[in-house]
Amino acid sequence: MNSKVKPPTQAVGVAGFKADVYASDIKKIDWHVLIHLPKFQMYAVQMSGGVYGTHDNVMEWIEGYIQDRIHSYGEQNLFDEYVNWHNEKGYWKNETIYGELIEDGAV
Repeated sequence: MNSKVKPPTQAVGVAGFKADVYASDIKKIDWHVLIHLPKFQMYAVQMSGGVYGTHDNVMEWIEGYIQDRIHSYGEQNLFDEYVNWHNEKGYWKNETIYGELIEDGAV
């Protein structure tokens, strides 16, 4: 009897979809820009409740703090919280959340 052993079944799969690369309607949050903005630093200091604020220089702890918050609450939730804080403060009505000036007539 001549029995041939079949090779294992082969399958092709997709490793993942990179939404930030392929989807044009999804905007990537630019944390690098945000952490360097004084208003975002103010937000981080207020939200940390002094836990992280023991350093004289906010740049010594802000990246770790933001990474911890993203890990705990999710990136979009953290960003939405910042946007709400920014809008409620009302200090920067002529700026976007990224500190860019808003031209007259633009919303």
